[in-house]
Amino acid sequence: MSGTTRTPGVLHLRLLAVPEPPAEGTDWTHAGSGPAPHGEDYVQGTLAVDFRHGAYDSYFGPQATGTDDLPEARAWAVRMVRALLEICAGTRPVDQLSRWLAPEVRDRVARRSTLARRRGRCRSGPPVVRALLTCHPADGVCEVAAVVHLDGRVRALALRMSGVDGRWVITALELG
Repeated sequence: MSGTTRTPGVLHLRLLAVPEPPAEGTDWTHAGSGPAPHGEDYVQGTLAVDFRHGAYDSYFGPQATGTDDLPEARAWAVRMVRALLEICAGTRPVDQLSRWLAPEVRDRVARRSTLARRRGRCRSGPPVVRALLTCHPADGVCEVAAVVHLDGRVRALALRMSGVDGRWVITALELG
């Protein structure tokens, strides 16, 4: 064998059937009406899980908190309304309030802040809360109506705060 080179042999691949046990019982067939059409057998390996609705576990997820276990609503609302107005004016980053805003409210306020920064600063002075009223329609819920001065105009603001995990979270916001 000295002086001769060997060429490798040809490799042949053969497909083998996967050994799956036959599906038995009425639960394993389509709607319990006998064998599946066109030879489709029951296939396990995927579990349909919908994470869009009810994604929070009732035990480990966010927990509702009663009004008695939350900070005083009016004082908290005054501070949050001022901070929200500063975000809407483009002078405060929205990330500072992310913990106290529902995701939908945070997205709306972030868009408004971005537009305000593009427009440039308003020369009318800082936002001011002129009047604020609170109402408790249910335990752990507070609705706030306020008259504010923003961008040189007097506007109405309404928001809903819900008690979640021992803190107020703003779940709805309208600024007219």
